[in-house]
Amino acid sequence: MRSGAPEQFSASAQVMSPARAAELSRDQGFVFRDFEISKIRMITESIRAYPVRMTLVYLAVILFWTVFMSYGSALHGPNTIAVNLSPQVCLFTICVGLLLYPRHLLWVPVAALCFMYFVPFVLPFTGKPIWLIMPEVTPSLILFFLITNLIAGLVIGVIARSVYRRIGRMFRPNDTDLLIGWVITISFAAICFIQVHIAQAYAQLLPAQDLKALGFDENFVDFSMNRVLRGASVVVGFFVAVLYTDRLSAVVRYLPAMLIFPLLAILHRAGYLGYPMLDTAIVGLVYAMILPAGAAPVIVIGGITIYSALTGQYLTDTPPGDVESALLEIYSIGSLFLIVATMALRGRGRHEREQRSASLRRLSLVREFAGVGLFAVNIPRNSFRIEVSGQTLLGIPSETTLDAFIETIAMDHRRAVRDAFVAGSGETSTMVVPLLRTFSEGQERLVRLHLWGENSIWKERIVYGLLIEVTDEYRREKALSNALKELSLRQERQNQLFSIVSHEVRTPASVLSMLISELERGEDVEELRPQMREASNQLLTVLDDMRQAVNPEKNQKIKISPYVPAELAEQVSSTYRMMAQTKNFRINICLGEGADRSIMGDVSRLKQVLGNLVRNAIIHSKGSEICIGYERRTDDGPQGTNLTQVCWTITDDGVGIPPNDVARLFQPFERGSADARNQADGSGLGLFIAKQMIELLGGQLSYFPSPMGGAGYRIVMPEVVTPAGRSKSVVAADKDFDERLKTLRVVLAEDNMLVAKITLKQLGRIFGSIEHFENGALALARIQADPPDLLLTDLFMPEMLGDELIQAVRTEYPDLPMIGLTAAVVGDDTRRFEEVGATAYLPKPLSIEKLKTILQEHLP
Repeated sequence: MRSGAPEQFSASAQVMSPARAAELSRDQGFVFRDFEISKIRMITESIRAYPVRMTLVYLAVILFWTVFMSYGSALHGPNTIAVNLSPQVCLFTICVGLLLYPRHLLWVPVAALCFMYFVPFVLPFTGKPIWLIMPEVTPSLILFFLITNLIAGLVIGVIARSVYRRIGRMFRPNDTDLLIGWVITISFAAICFIQVHIAQAYAQLLPAQDLKALGFDENFVDFSMNRVLRGASVVVGFFVAVLYTDRLSAVVRYLPAMLIFPLLAILHRAGYLGYPMLDTAIVGLVYAMILPAGAAPVIVIGGITIYSALTGQYLTDTPPGDVESALLEIYSIGSLFLIVATMALRGRGRHEREQRSASLRRLSLVREFAGVGLFAVNIPRNSFRIEVSGQTLLGIPSETTLDAFIETIAMDHRRAVRDAFVAGSGETSTMVVPLLRTFSEGQERLVRLHLWGENSIWKERIVYGLLIEVTDEYRREKALSNALKELSLRQERQNQLFSIVSHEVRTPASVLSMLISELERGEDVEELRPQMREASNQLLTVLDDMRQAVNPEKNQKIKISPYVPAELAEQVSSTYRMMAQTKNFRINICLGEGADRSIMGDVSRLKQVLGNLVRNAIIHSKGSEICIGYERRTDDGPQGTNLTQVCWTITDDGVGIPPNDVARLFQPFERGSADARNQADGSGLGLFIAKQMIELLGGQLSYFPSPMGGAGYRIVMPEVVTPAGRSKSVVAADKDFDERLKTLRVVLAEDNMLVAKITLKQLGRIFGSIEHFENGALALARIQADPPDLLLTDLFMPEMLGDELIQAVRTEYPDLPMIGLTAAVVGDDTRRFEEVGATAYLPKPLSIEKLKTILQEHLP
């Protein structure tokens, strides 16, 4: 495995089923397709948003169409009212209008039809009788054709609107619009056929002498049926034009192609070419096939409309002279539907291609953004093709060889990759491999390969693949793995801590229980007192070590103040002299130059570390002599400067530390043995905590073999000279501070009477006046009546908790020092004191030395 790579690379392979392969092949980029909206719906929303503007456009289009077609029919045919109103030229006005207009505006297409219905009645300059003044045209006849056209249009429109609501969620929007066009066309033909027969039946009620003038002759049904079919083709043609026509700017360039239709009209009038309607339909069909799908509808429909206006073809009918003429007319009408179907299919095909193209474009953008590349390999030809994002990732051209691709992969993974490429057809595989190219900082790059192979129609093995850069993913996975290992280690240490604490707490607690039993049997108190003190000190030391190891962030803040090393050494010696005597130890002080000079440092922490080292020597060294040493050292600093440091040493003449145990000496829970529970006395946290403290102060704590034959510990820290005006040592200043404490009045809130009794005795030795209250409510009342100089409070008390007491006092006396007392210094209790603004908190039993240290900082 190469350096820096993940410990394990995944690889898997499986055979894809034919059904699954077929399912995937039908997926044409559905996810990245446009979220389409039906054009019918778009027009409806536009009408709803701009009703006046859209209605004016709507009326202008149908007025132009009605006038244009009515004049063409009047100028080039008999212009009989019965044929021209069965159906009326603008019937599609209401058919389409009922589909497009919102419900509250449905009256608009109805009114438009009623208005457009009367346009052909008043056309001037046609050379034919004006319908309105023809004696045969009666009000009842006008009303009959108005009602039949209105009913036909309403029925067709209602059918289209109902079907649109039903199939709108079943098909894609574009397909729905196209289907509705054919629904209207079929409905138009069916309803209008019925309308024609109703009109023929109505003719039986008219005077016989008026029938021919009105157009109710033997050709009425045939002419009207032809008109119905041509009208149906016009309806679907308009739908296709609306769905698939490009913007006007894209259509204008093809408008010259429309000139062929006026040319056809001229040629047909001159007697050239063949059957007029069929010739025109053939030209329209050719245009529908060769012109762009977005321009063909406008060119073809517009061209045939112009041709019809110039020649009257498609608008008027003449009785067929023979069977051939009748067939040609049928072919011509059929050709109109073929033209529309061709334009519809080409338009839909272009729409789908545009959707697929847009899907591929968006997919490519996503792949580029996500560091994903697609590639294909022809195995027999050793040909490899890859898209842009993959080229950037691998640093290879778009077309190369499979060997060139494999050379981009790390050496020890190339064989596995090659084997995956030559696997069986239909088999898929996934693997994660490192690339040969690395990042600039040397970090390895990883890619995941997804491969799928099949045989081409030429029986060649083709492999298609996807590669994804997963370097960041594996980095996160590795970081997560490391975090889990660290968490597991912490859990193990926590379990070890609980085991040690259980052992260490139980041992002195058992000793105390046994000593109490001895006292009850009448043993001498003076003889048992040192043993009880030692057991008590051991118990408190374990709890204090546990607090500092579990919650180091809750240790007291660094407080730099002046001190004299000689005085500090003497104080540490005095503190542990009695303990040393009980173990037959002698504590010596070995001071070098500068020990009487005042320097700056955190006296409290330094005293604790030196004391822990002395105590360890007394408990573990099995010697007889301990030496507390101090000296100043001058070492070479950067760029030729001299760096002055202070050096403390604690040495003993005991058994020392075995060389194999030195490496783990400062680790938590280590006590010189592989299993800490095999050793008595000590939590295994003392040296770990001491090292943390010294490093926090900018120094170093290390072990060295003692010249006396035992263990030695060296503390090296930068020397910080006391500034002018601050030469008085805090050690020497303790006497002045003690005198000040005797003038203070203290309020103690503690509900445990035994704890309160002992605490009052301790406080009475340093404070002038102490008042005790059994709960927070009583203490609050006293403080409000006469504020003290200091408040000490337990947390859990009846009537009012300690944090509630501090919060209440803080609002009235924000500068009053308030210290919380709790036995649970590693749990939630200390956080509760912090949240209400306690000055500090101390563990139980109360340490007078720690209390004095806090008061030195916080008393005004």
